[in-house]
This record gives sequence, structure tokens and C-alpha cells, in this order.
Amino acid sequence: MSNSVPTARKRLIKTILLDLLAVGICLNVFAYFHHVRKADPTPKALSSPTPVVSTSSSVPAPAATEAPAADATQAPATDDTGLLGGKYADKFTTGEVEQTEDSYRSTNVSIEMSKVTAGTEKRPIVYYVAEIYIKDLSSFRTALAYEYKDQNQGSRKNVMSTLQLSELTGSLVAISGDNYTFRKEGLIAVRNGVEWYNQTPLADDICVLYYDGTMETYRADDTRADQIAAIYDKKPYQIWTFGPELLTDGEVPEQFYKNNENPLSGIGYFEPGHYCFILVDGRQSSYSWGMNYTQFAQVFKDLGCKVAYNLDGGDTAVMTFNGEWRSHPQDEKPRDTSDILYICEPTTSADGQ
Repeated sequence: MSNSVPTARKRLIKTILLDLLAVGICLNVFAYFHHVRKADPTPKALSSPTPVVSTSSSVPAPAATEAPAADATQAPATDDTGLLGGKYADKFTTGEVEQTEDSYRSTNVSIEMSKVTAGTEKRPIVYYVAEIYIKDLSSFRTALAYEYKDQNQGSRKNVMSTLQLSELTGSLVAISGDNYTFRKEGLIAVRNGVEWYNQTPLADDICVLYYDGTMETYRADDTRADQIAAIYDKKPYQIWTFGPELLTDGEVPEQFYKNNENPLSGIGYFEPGHYCFILVDGRQSSYSWGMNYTQFAQVFKDLGCKVAYNLDGGDTAVMTFNGEWRSHPQDEKPRDTSDILYICEPTTSADGQ
């Protein structure tokens, strides 16, 4: 009788441990499929309204991949002076490319890089600004790791090092995107005029770059089906889903749903042809703490942006310039990403000739 109590207790402990092990296995399997394993992105032909995939030389179609291509239609043409309407002539060259450690200028593209140190001695903040002027929208591109899966040096075909992806695309400046393959619902992904995902209702704010070079953001909780249809009617060139929106009509939202200090990446819009990428380093107490969304939005506002939008941050947030790291992430090997935004030389002149 005296031995039966310890034996029963041992069986109970063994049962509890086995149950805990089973729960742990289930949680890991769930985490793998929900957070780690990415669904294969596939471009989809839309019913109505139809997205624009340019067959004109003004905005080239995406690079060929093994995935099926969406139907192509004609994109609106730009005028002879390009997106900028002939303004900012001093930002461009009239001939050869001029390049320094912090700038790039050609007849069609101008990029000015700057590093800004802010914050306090105890809580320093370092961020990088790429101010961008382009005459032709074909200079503003996005790239998916999936499109380059055969050249991927990593073990997963849907994600890739931002640096490797920027090298493969020949980008001048690049920034990590919205990492859309980490989510399976509540998003729209349109890249270079091709829709890869359209799974509504939206879970996050979206940012839309139209073929006329304008940019707008839309709040997830304010975007109905008819509004999404109207967005497609205006011919989106890019749609990102992450957020939150940081500026609308030059104003910062009253509050953000979360506001912790982190590494951040985002895009700003001044006017058609004039944009900026901003990357905030963070989680490095002696170098840069990072920013919260309120601080990040204020940076864009102080620069004079009309619209600004937050992209994927944390360990994914990085920037490259001329094939090299420009930002300094906390890890020597930043987290791989599914996509990037980048600037390159246009394939043709701004008038599409």
C-alpha cells in the first residue's frame, strides 16, 4: 500500500509531462505554419476592376518568373517632361552619371543620402534619409524574393536578404518592404502593376502608388469594398499592406494603436516624382534606440511630406545604397524579407519613346 502512492504520483507526473510535451509540439507546429512558413505568392488575373500591367516602355512589366503572368493593359502615359513636370532641373545631370558616397545623379534619377543623429545622450536615435527625384515611374520598383528563388542563397524561396535582393535587381537605393508573405489574409499586394494578393476585408492600413505618381494611404477600418474598387479604377501601380499610415494631407494621426520604440522603415511622398525612404536603426542602446510611430511621423512631416507610410520594421528594417548596407541593424545578418522597394534607372525615357 505504501508503494502505491509514490507510483500513482509518478504516473500523474509522467502524464502531466507528456501532456505538456504534446501541447508544446502543437504550439510549435502552429507557429511554423502561421508565422514561419510562407504561402507561395502567385499573381492573379483580376475580374473587375482589372489592375494595370504596363506593356508600354514607360513602365516595364515585372521580371519573368515561373509564376503565371497577369493580363496586361496599357498604363497612362506621362508627359514629355516626366513626373516632375520639368521641375528640379538642378537635381539631374545633362549627360554622364555623377556619383559620390552619399549621392547619385543622372539625367533621370537623383538620390541624396543623409544620416541624422537625434534623441539625447542617454537615448540616441540614428536614422537615414534617401531623398528621391525621378522623371519616370519605371524608376520606382518593387521586387519579390519569390521572383528570384532560383538565385536565392538562402534555404527558403519566399524570403531573401535585402542586400542580395537589391544586388539582383541592380537597385541604386533599396529599403525593406511590407513582408507580405508573413500574412495570409486581410491584405492587398500589387507590385509593379500585378496583383499578387487580394484578400479583404483589410487587416491593416494600405498605401497605394498610382501610375500618375501620386500616393495615398487608406485606413483599414475605413476602407469598404466600393472604396477598394475605386482604388483599382484609378489604376494602382503598387499597393502595400502593413502600416500604419503616418501622414495624410501632411498631418499626423491623433494616435497610433501601439507606439513603442523600434527600428522602423517607411516611405514618404511630396509630389509625383518626389519621394523619400527613411530607415531608423534601433534596439542598440549605445547607438540608436529606435523611434515610435509618433516620432517617425514627425520626421516625415518636418521634411515636408504630404503622405507617409510605415513598412515592416524590427529586425527586417534595413536600407542599402549602391549595393552596400547603408543602415546598421542590430544583427550582423538582418532578418530576410519577402520584398523590397527600390529605385533604379528607367528602362526608357520618361515619355516612353
